[in-house]
Formats: sequence, structure tokens, C-alpha cells
Amino acid sequence: MLKKNPLLKSILILLLILSGAGVFAQLTPVNTIDINTTYVPESKYRQKDGTLQNTEKTQKRIDLGYSFMISSKVDTSTRKIDSWTAMIDASYTQMGKPSNAHDLMPNRLLSTQFALVNYHSIGKKWGMVKVIQLGLNTDLRKFDIHDLFLSGGLLFIKNQSSRFSFGFGVFVANATNAPLVLPAVVFQLRTDGKFKFNIDLPTEVSTAYEMSKKMELKLALRFRNLSYDVENKANPKKRYLNYLELPLGLEGKWKSKRFDFTLGGGYMFIRDFQLKEGGIKNMFKDVPTNKLNGNIYVNAGISYRLKSK
Repeated sequence: MLKKNPLLKSILILLLILSGAGVFAQLTPVNTIDINTTYVPESKYRQKDGTLQNTEKTQKRIDLGYSFMISSKVDTSTRKIDSWTAMIDASYTQMGKPSNAHDLMPNRLLSTQFALVNYHSIGKKWGMVKVIQLGLNTDLRKFDIHDLFLSGGLLFIKNQSSRFSFGFGVFVANATNAPLVLPAVVFQLRTDGKFKFNIDLPTEVSTAYEMSKKMELKLALRFRNLSYDVENKANPKKRYLNYLELPLGLEGKWKSKRFDFTLGGGYMFIRDFQLKEGGIKNMFKDVPTNKLNGNIYVNAGISYRLKSK
């Protein structure tokens, strides 16, 4: 699909750069515990790394997220803010057992992250964000130093208004067991009212309709990009698995004082898996892309606020 559409490939490469390999992932609301599950029925698996035919995979995933405020200080004379926020999240995916010795798809993938985010005002509208994140991304077969992913970044963000902000900066990540420095860009635009439109790059573009104070309907396009350290006997040098996902879905949300329930579904347009060797010299090498065909998906989630809105 990407070879037939170079524009789409360019957009995905741009999103990969903007996403910072997950370092600037969207934070869950502060003092909120999020649990989400996703299920994709059997989909044909097309593997270009080696010989594999007529194989189907069922994907099941559960995501957990929690963030909390460590400290927040406001200078009453200058109105400048200095805050520290912590984020903890985890994602566990099951892909089914490998069909044979040539199957390079891990049957289990686990990603965990702990991040510290500091926001400091440097003017009336400008702020500086510093992020450091340590994660364990593994296929649960063998644990070593390669399973640890450390990343961090610095962003300058302009809060043009309560509805519009943008920023730019750099991040450093060891997604291939080598320090990689790339640019980072964030852009957020949202509207209020019955119909809400939200652009939150590089994670989500969505539109929502508030049917009532307790129910909302949302159409969302989301981007997901993660790297894992994996083990395989067929090609042991290629141990870094990069996973890219692009779903479009319709979700219904039921809201209460402390709980939010979400139920939805849609279509998973892209699920790409690339295996790479470690080191900067191999980062941008053109390697085969293993794919799961597009398919429908269903998802469900629950959010619990430790403090009411």
C-alpha cells in the first residue's frame, strides 16, 4: 500500500519523526486511571522477511495509563508556572503463537514507560517542556540492557490561546541501541460547543458531538508508533521491532462524576512491523515491511478520576 502511495509513506515518515518514537506521547488526564482494550479479528499476515504463507493473526491488546501532578508552583507577581508531572503507562499485546520457525512475529509484546514532564513558563505565552522517559519494551522471551529504552527531549511551546498551541524542539532516543537525535513538533487546536474538533499532533485528529452532558460521540484518527527489543532465531541480528498503527474509529463515551465508559470500533488501516539491526547506520536502511492486512476492530475502555472534575 505504501509503495503505491508515496504521499502516504511521506506522511507516515513525518509522523514518525514528530512522534519521537513515543517520547512525547499524549498524557492521560492528571489523577485519572485509564484502562483500554482493543481486539482485531484474524487478519492475513504478510511477511517479507523470510518465507511465510497463508498465516493469519488475531491481535488483542490492553493499555493502562495513569498520570499525576508532583508539584505545581505559580509566581503570584509574574504569573509564571513551574510544574512537574509523572506518567506511568503499560501496553500488553498478544499476536498468537508463531506458525512455524520462519514466523518472525513475536506472540507477546510488552511496553512499559515511566516519564517525568516539567513545564516552565518563559513568557506570557511561551513555555518550555522538558521530558525524560524510561521504558521496558520487550517480547518477554529474554531480558537484557537492550530491552531498556531511554529517551528525553526539550520543547518550546507557545500557548496562543486556551484552544490553540504549537511547539518545536528536539528529542534524543536509543530506539536502536544508539543515541538518535531528531526534531520534534507538536500542534494542538480544539474547538468548544456541541461539535468539537480536535487536532493533537502527533497523536490524534478527531471530531466529537456532545449529545448530552453525559454522552459524547467521537470519530478519531489516531497514530501509534513503538519500538521493541525482540528475539528471533531466523535472523538474530535484527532484534529491534518497530510497530506502526493507524486506526480510524467511532466511539461512544458515557460520562459520570468519577467514571467514563467508552465503547467503539472502526477500521485498522495500517499495522506495519519492521525488524532492524542496532546502530545509527542501520536506522534509515530500507528493510522489508511485514504487514497485517486492514481489518475491523472493536475497543472498550474505562476511566476513573481520583478527584471529580
